[in-house]
Amino acid sequence: MSVKTPDFKLTIGTIDFSGDLKDRVNVIEVDMESDGASSFMVQLDDRDGCFSDGKKAVREGNSCVIELGYANNTRKLIEGIVTGVKAIRKEYERKVYVVTGFDGLQSLTRGRKRRSWEGMKDSEIAQQIANENGLEPDIEDSGIVQPYVAQNNINDLSFLFERAKRLGFEVKVEEKRLVFRKPKRTEDSEVTLSWDGTKSGECYILQRCNFNTSTMNVVKKVIVRSYDPKKASPIIGVADEIDGDKMGGKVMNAGEAAAKNNRDTTIQISDQPVRSQEEAERLAKSILNERAGNYLTGRGRCEGCNKLVCGKKIKIDDVGEENDGFYYVTSAKHTFKVGHSHGFGYWTDFTVSRTGR
Repeated sequence: MSVKTPDFKLTIGTIDFSGDLKDRVNVIEVDMESDGASSFMVQLDDRDGCFSDGKKAVREGNSCVIELGYANNTRKLIEGIVTGVKAIRKEYERKVYVVTGFDGLQSLTRGRKRRSWEGMKDSEIAQQIANENGLEPDIEDSGIVQPYVAQNNINDLSFLFERAKRLGFEVKVEEKRLVFRKPKRTEDSEVTLSWDGTKSGECYILQRCNFNTSTMNVVKKVIVRSYDPKKASPIIGVADEIDGDKMGGKVMNAGEAAAKNNRDTTIQISDQPVRSQEEAERLAKSILNERAGNYLTGRGRCEGCNKLVCGKKIKIDDVGEENDGFYYVTSAKHTFKVGHSHGFGYWTDFTVSRTGR
């Protein structure tokens, strides 16, 4: 097994932390979430007041690009904006300067809005919001033309999450692109996490993990009901097939597990207005998949893996036959701590989920 030497690349504003400035970096954290803005924290050695005195200007509003990985193999994990800085001085410790910020999704959280659109698709609305916030749109056609959509006193991010949930879409920022599309749950990151780290291909050593199954909120069928006043007829959408089924599991999927010793695991949704059967079916499918995704969940830590990011599919081995297989990454926290003894290095904490076991 080859020796991996942790490495990073960091740029804040116009300052490139390479050469002598590389020794100024103590800690880097990148916290990636599937249901909100990803964040970062950088701790700098400020023993001589270089940053707090303004000799090297690191300020709110600066851009920040972070790459983590290993020698000659770093990968960009976040491109964001600095939202906070603070100088910290403790007894018997060196003075440090802490820089925090978020990715491009933070721009969608500024202020609440009241407005409406008529005769537009959700994807067209998402594109407009991307343009308003200086983001490049990476938008999948949502297909359904909405007669009327209202943003009622909420920020752009909450509004997009609300619309995405009805379509079974995801919302995130990749570099400077606003992503609004169906989750690519079949997109393999070609990464395996294993206890011994000797599997073929790109394999990373698991340091800890635990798994949990729960059928409390899992259902086998979702029915969405509404009413069309123009046609004076009901609108009914049904979903009973989970995307991904077992995701590599060998025993059963979430719906089958929920149905065991339960006479009926069907739920009916009647408080969500829909205007067509297609819209009702997509909403039902989205709710079914969301609940199924909570069936088998896991969390753990592995040696630093810069390909372990939200939305990717990874493989986990050597954790028991029923838990081995593919998982969908729901969060990943990458930590790089400069040093050579125990407690230093590069590691990744993660949470995962899947719809079967």
